[in-house]
Amino acid sequence: MLARILTIVGLQGFAVLTAMLHQHLGVHTDEAKYLLNIPYPHPPLMRWIMGLTDGWQHQELFWRIFFASCLIQCVWLVADMARNRTREERLTLCGLWLFTGALLLQAGTLMMATITAVEALFLCWMLARPELLRKWSILIAALWLEMLFVAYQGTLFAPLVWLALQKSNLSFSKRLTVFVVPIILLALYTLTNPLAVASLGLVGGMGRGADVSEILLHTFKLWLIGGSGVLSILGLLGMIRHRHWALFGTFLLVTIYCGVSYREYYAILFAPLFIAGAALPSQKIASPAFHLALQMVIGVLLFLYIPFAPLSTARAVRAALDDAGIAGPVLINGSFGHEWQYLMPGPVRKYNREEVDSAVAVICSPPGVCVEADHRLMDESGFRMYPGYGDEVWIRNQIP
Repeated sequence: MLARILTIVGLQGFAVLTAMLHQHLGVHTDEAKYLLNIPYPHPPLMRWIMGLTDGWQHQELFWRIFFASCLIQCVWLVADMARNRTREERLTLCGLWLFTGALLLQAGTLMMATITAVEALFLCWMLARPELLRKWSILIAALWLEMLFVAYQGTLFAPLVWLALQKSNLSFSKRLTVFVVPIILLALYTLTNPLAVASLGLVGGMGRGADVSEILLHTFKLWLIGGSGVLSILGLLGMIRHRHWALFGTFLLVTIYCGVSYREYYAILFAPLFIAGAALPSQKIASPAFHLALQMVIGVLLFLYIPFAPLSTARAVRAALDDAGIAGPVLINGSFGHEWQYLMPGPVRKYNREEVDSAVAVICSPPGVCVEADHRLMDESGFRMYPGYGDEVWIRNQIP
């Protein structure tokens, strides 16, 4: 019991460290969008819950720790999925999960893909525990509804949900109802949300213009990050050897989706599928220690060599405004993300020369988009240009 408690504490310490790392790197536009409960691109469930904490002093850090804890403490589900394996194989599978490149890179981020991966692993665990599905059929119904209303990517796991329903004690008509009704509800929500429809159209066109070799290369990169190579191969072989076509079909759906809509953070969607394939009884792990050591090396290398998203200027500007003791509208000439809305103490607006007198800061992104006349106007209005921010930053001098 003591060893288990110490393990839980150690894993939680790991989760807090990853959360603190991303807290240091700063909030990015997608993360801010969820914290502010902005109604796109995903359905409302998780971002609505996150939005309830708006105004908390440490809202961002709280949710980073929560997301990281869910992802890392899921290792206990992995251990249970491998309960019939030897102790060495069980520990190896747990290590393979913890050292996937996707987990190392994404634990502590506030992305819906992370929560979807946790839900997918929970689904795979329930499939490994069919007695629970027969006894608690409501679990799969609740999980399916939650997956769909957290992120649209939840639909990719439909084959596994249908298989889980097949293993339950529900009649065919009830299985069909449980499977179809949440999809209909999601469709109705989407049709009543123009921003969601527009974002889906944007995602569908992301891969347009890319050649086949580029798409394959990007998809392979996500496949590699999602399992650090070792788990990627073991998991895929396990699906095929066991002839687990629902798991393999889900893998194909995720692969096709990633080919159409390439984002590095989608790599985490592969991780639960690979660990489920590797945990299947037919997939034995020869030389577990070697596989784990290789996984650790590849996972750490991916963590070290895949760059994180660059820091936004928004945090530095917020610190400068706090130092100056001023708050008010911020004008931005150029493109900007939702992190500005999240971090600024006052409203954020598109640049307009008529509003300069009421603004506390003017941001030109990228540098050079402001014309010389505006420079003179800002000089005369009591602004001072701050160098070294990446963007061109003008902040009003502190008023005595």
